[in-house]
Amino acid sequence: MSRPKQGIAQRLNAAQLAIVNSLSHPEIQELVAQFGYPAAKLEAGRALYESALGAVNASTAASGGQQASTQALAHAEKSARDAYQSLAKVARAVFGKDKAQLTALGLNGSAPKDTAGFIAAAYTLFDNAGSAPLAEYGYNPDRLQNERAKVAAYDEANQGQESAKGAAQQATREQDSALQALDEWTAQYLKIAKVALRDKKQLLEKIGVTARTSKTAAQRAAPKKSAATRAAKKVK
Repeated sequence: MSRPKQGIAQRLNAAQLAIVNSLSHPEIQELVAQFGYPAAKLEAGRALYESALGAVNASTAASGGQQASTQALAHAEKSARDAYQSLAKVARAVFGKDKAQLTALGLNGSAPKDTAGFIAAAYTLFDNAGSAPLAEYGYNPDRLQNERAKVAAYDEANQGQESAKGAAQQATREQDSALQALDEWTAQYLKIAKVALRDKKQLLEKIGVTARTSKTAAQRAAPKKSAATRAAKKVK
């Protein structure tokens, strides 16, 4: 099924208008009931509308949650990488010629750019730095613990962002499914309602259907008449 061109708000509004006004208008109810849409079936449509509305609201909330988690992740990443780089630079300056110590600290290469690789490397650095003589360079046990906490915060923020992303994707799928069900119900109902209310232009307009006004014979003949008149004037 192709994606409707209308926006979500317009789709919800169109369905609500058709369903609520049909249920609230006795004559519309009576006429559409004769074509297979009694009050119970209209109520089923209203249930689809409420379900779609709830799914849209849930998707909006999940999207907001994902954006917030992404911002939190960016902040946590900057903090963690700054902490890592500071300790790494100090350790390299102190143990520049001690390859064994640098290897123990995980500093025998550049810092990984990917999230999982960086977090693993950062844990290695801070966990093993406690046994290295770095206190005189500003990295006593308390500071190491506080700086390691920044890595842990980044790790947690990353997991939270992945969870929020999954929740947002699921909410979007549920929203699309609910809207599709509502769209299909509304489209079919309006087709039937056009037949049931074919002689009731005002009732059609109440449910959001703009009745087409057929041209009279004189209106259809007007363009030809005008053309004939212009042609006659040219001949004169």
